[in-house]
Amino acid sequence: MSGAVKTKALAAFVQQCLDPLPDDVLIDTHHNQLMRQARRLPWRKADAVTSLAMAEMDYLHAKSVHAQYVLEDEALDRSYSDQRTISVGRKRQAVADQIRVPAPDLLAVQWKREAAKDRYLPIGEDEVSKLIAADEAFLAAHPITKQPRRKRGLGDHH
Repeated sequence: MSGAVKTKALAAFVQQCLDPLPDDVLIDTHHNQLMRQARRLPWRKADAVTSLAMAEMDYLHAKSVHAQYVLEDEALDRSYSDQRTISVGRKRQAVADQIRVPAPDLLAVQWKREAAKDRYLPIGEDEVSKLIAADEAFLAAHPITKQPRRKRGLGDHH
């Protein structure tokens, strides 16, 4: 009888060895993390350009308001307003360029969705949709945890 038990145990062991592993065991999270990190530097560079363009636009607006109300200099106000109009175009181009940069994480994808709501951007809705879909596909194909994130309820915050 012990020979039959050993044979059954051996057969069960061999079957386990032949069964494919579950997908979550096969995920190489370190590789996926490196793949996402490779996208982080280009994203940060694009974000720096966008932030600078936005700051320039805000600065020129403040200078225009100051010239108009504090200095009461109409010519200077007009000059700053003209410069600001040009900076608005640079900001929109910077946002469009950043949307074209591959997203390193879901937060960047969300930023793209929000930024794309500006209908005056020099990028089409179709292109934005394709870029976001490509980002989402990449992020789904490169998870950095073996377990999917669970949704937090109101009582789960620490």
